[in-house]
Amino acid sequence: MKIERKTGKNEVYVKDLFDYFKSREKSFLTLLEKLVSLPTYSGGKENINRFLDFLVDLFSEFKPQVSRFPTPKGDVLCLSLFPEIGKFLVLLAHGDTVKVSETPLPVKIAGSRFHANGCYDMKSGIALFYFILKACEQFDLKIGKQLKIIITPDEETGSKASLPILLRECRRAAAVILPEPCCPGGAVKTRRKGVIVLNARITGKAAHSGIEPGKGIDANRALAGLIFRIDEITGGLGDVSFNPGILSGGRAVNIASPESSMDFEVRSYSNDLLEKAVAEIKKIDNIDAATCEFSTTFTHPALEFDEKNRRFYEIAKNIAREISYELPAGSSGGGSEGSHLSAAGIPVIDGIGLKGGGAHSPDEYIDLRDFPYRAALLTALCLEAGGTRNPGCQ
Repeated sequence: MKIERKTGKNEVYVKDLFDYFKSREKSFLTLLEKLVSLPTYSGGKENINRFLDFLVDLFSEFKPQVSRFPTPKGDVLCLSLFPEIGKFLVLLAHGDTVKVSETPLPVKIAGSRFHANGCYDMKSGIALFYFILKACEQFDLKIGKQLKIIITPDEETGSKASLPILLRECRRAAAVILPEPCCPGGAVKTRRKGVIVLNARITGKAAHSGIEPGKGIDANRALAGLIFRIDEITGGLGDVSFNPGILSGGRAVNIASPESSMDFEVRSYSNDLLEKAVAEIKKIDNIDAATCEFSTTFTHPALEFDEKNRRFYEIAKNIAREISYELPAGSSGGGSEGSHLSAAGIPVIDGIGLKGGGAHSPDEYIDLRDFPYRAALLTALCLEAGGTRNPGCQ
């Protein structure tokens, strides 16, 4: 792919970007060490905001328009470059990380593996954003659209505080690039399961289990029956899983339980199947004379490999081929902010971050050898999505 320069002089190819990033590997490592040294555990609002302060300073050389939107979990940071252009592209990441030890873990480098809390999920993605802009500056490259870099503070806990802001800021985005951790082997996460969490409340009738057991309606037995009923419903739909989760009930060992409850989840790669499963479950109004009531407590849509996302992925896959880099498609049972944005109709490419492993564990790492490949890929993808050659990202 030949890349347009602002000056229109000389030709730049993806291979040129790859060679440039090969020469910047040490600089990438230095920046990443600094990012992971700043603690940003989910819920630590002050630390997260200090981290965002650092990012504002880091990206200030590119003269972005800076917006910060406060939430109880920390600010949502938006850095806008070329804000005079109406149409825009989003580079999205989250700043919060999962706490995996009581004391900070030291950075460890073993061969090509860089070990540190949050390096894979997903501070390496934020470092990639910086080097994308450095490459555009170095080669005098024209993105063609406004570029928004958005960092959220609470993705690891469900993005409940930041999601309304994120949806608002991305509402008219041409596309969203999200370098969440890739699948094992480097595959892009083209599908993610959606999840709906529900509460079931079963009401029976108390009675002495020894003296008049026939007068009772045991809510605990009804709950057991409900689990089997939901298994039948979800099993009959195919791509839907059900996990009973948290069960509770009973008043005493000699009393038929008058009440029981279950907090449970259903998951699927299909939003239609999720909705169908929940609708069928909520039709259950009684089990063995015990009444059943359901309420939904949490909903996270599936990231579907629909036409808009498929086109975006194919563009990335074709770019990767130019540097002899394989970019397979993969699936994840977990969700991300990209699922919500895709469900809102925005083209999304998710799980396109550096190769690595051990997310949310003391063994978290990235493979440093992957940096020039992913950096070249993401830079070219920004340029392609920002231009006029991609009908899926206009």
